Amino acid sequence: MILLDNNIVRKYSARNPDPHVVEYLAAHYDQPWGISAIVLYEFLSYYEEQSTQRRRHNQLTDVVDDVLAFDEATAVEAASMESSLATAGVSLDAADLLIAATAQQHGATLATADTNDFDKTPVHELLDLDIVTTS
Repeated sequence: MILLDNNIVRKYSARNPDPHVVEYLAAHYDQPWGISAIVLYEFLSYYEEQSTQRRRHNQLTDVVDDVLAFDEATAVEAASMESSLATAGVSLDAADLLIAATAQQHGATLATADTNDFDKTPVHELLDLDIVTTS
């Protein structure tokens, strides 16, 4: 499974989708796509009107195969990852850590365009990660 980070979802669902994201997703069309419940929250919270939130929710869940919940096992994974990263002198903000732990817990590849936070050797060592270079 490919777990999509919020920046990938945003760049794909934009009025003019990022061609690099489209190319990446086309190359992985044969794999299931998922998002974490945290990404769903981040994506929907951008829209102020509830009617827009409902419409965008339906559009997004039509595209992805699964929305993965944050549960007890994922919380334990997040704590373990946070400790490992801290030992290496690296940290992720809470949302990024929970999204990464969701990917790890479900054996998914995390697809992100967030090079500032994720494109670090200790993160690559802990996580199956695809960094998508965007326009």
